[in-house]
Amino acid sequence: MNDTVANEALDTVEENLTFLGAIQKTWDTVVDVVTNNLFEIALGLLVIAIFILFKKWLSKNIANIFTKIFKNNPVVGAGIRTSVQDPLKAFFVIFGFYVGFLIMGPPDNVVEGINKLFRICNIVLITWALANFTPFITSMVMKMEETNKRANAVAIKFVANLLKIIIIALSVVVIISELGYNITGLITGLGLGGLTFSLAAQSTASNLFAGFSIVADKPFDVGDYIITPSVEGTVEDTTMRSTRVRTVAGTVIVMPNSKLVDEAITNCSKMHSRFVDMTIGLTYDTDSAKLRNCIEDIKKMLSEHPEILDDRIVVVFSGFSDSSQDIRIIYSVNTTALDPSLRVREDINFKIKEIVEKNGASFAFPSVTVYTETEQA
Repeated sequence: MNDTVANEALDTVEENLTFLGAIQKTWDTVVDVVTNNLFEIALGLLVIAIFILFKKWLSKNIANIFTKIFKNNPVVGAGIRTSVQDPLKAFFVIFGFYVGFLIMGPPDNVVEGINKLFRICNIVLITWALANFTPFITSMVMKMEETNKRANAVAIKFVANLLKIIIIALSVVVIISELGYNITGLITGLGLGGLTFSLAAQSTASNLFAGFSIVADKPFDVGDYIITPSVEGTVEDTTMRSTRVRTVAGTVIVMPNSKLVDEAITNCSKMHSRFVDMTIGLTYDTDSAKLRNCIEDIKKMLSEHPEILDDRIVVVFSGFSDSSQDIRIIYSVNTTALDPSLRVREDINFKIKEIVEKNGASFAFPSVTVYTETEQA
């Protein structure tokens, strides 16, 4: 037993010595390379530093070339310049490292790996630039198709996101091919799992087709105020899966597109004005003269108000309720925005209250009159 323990200890010592020897050999190789290529390493580091320092200047000047090329179409030039400027900064940093490492004189197998990594980085940067440019090209195409020259922001975002996914998917395929993997075998493997994937992605596919429906029908645009049975607020963004709506309370509700298209959508931003239909009740001790005076004064006040449209003002004695004589008031506020329309309604309500009080009338409230009968002895 003691011999076995001793042998195991000796084996452990030999393994440790072998490991330490390998580390020492690697270190000696590194020291040898650095010693023999000191000038090349210094020059390579200098090249890397130069590209890092001048990346912003280089990218800015090259991006500005597109503005000059497309001077007759400044929108295209500005779109290309904005799309390529950040990828160009990253390119010059990567290019600096690439050139710097090659100058350092690494072994051939390392050079092959550096070349492959450089090609993959270029694919990623081209994908980045194309993805940045998709909103501009989508907007230009849609503006050419729109008769009113105003592209739908929802459609632009949706189509741009779809194009980004296609571009990224293609770049992933190219990168996989560049890494030496068999694309045909990968696609075959995906086909075998297609049934499982399709079952798991039913909800996503439903939301995707619902997104196409939103783009085609254009029930709302980004920035519109909408009301549905499930949500009310301002549309902030529409993606291929969902629509983000910010409520009056400031919270953000994310609605799946499939649920949103199945509901009735009221787009308040498409209104030309805010319609108001209200009823006030005056007490039954208000005589006919006071009632007529209130109606005429309210009608005059509405017609003279700068924020009320003149085309539809209705103030009528609409009927008798259990506890009140009712006056129906209909008017339209000359704004579609919620906050300004609420301020106008507040002003109108105060003026109506002042008119009622000025004419000596009173607002009614639900009440019951009880008559008691006493028996005579």
